[in-house]
Amino acid sequence: MNIGENIRKCRREKDIKAEEIFEKIGISQSTYSKIENNRCKIDIKTLNNIAKALGVDVIVLLGIERKDINYSNTDTLIISLENKIELLKEQNSLLKKEIKLIKRTNKKND
Repeated sequence: MNIGENIRKCRREKDIKAEEIFEKIGISQSTYSKIENNRCKIDIKTLNNIAKALGVDVIVLLGIERKDINYSNTDTLIISLENKIELLKEQNSLLKKEIKLIKRTNKKND
């Protein structure tokens, strides 16, 4: 499963409506729908806000279940989480570049 699917699954398991989440964290319905349907990347701040609204740890939304964590080897967990954070940063950077490109294209078309 990916992050969007994990968010939807968690929300449904807790019987929470999508509207409750996106209103609580201050994003549009459209953006939230895109997140759950994996049509956009999610920044770590939004992911953290969704996790708080759902009452779960971010690691759950990242697809890491507590039963999968070997607490005797936390170095592996830290490296895994750091890798996921770096991936999210890279995705965020790519999205920012795409936004700049779209803005430039829109200015040229105006």
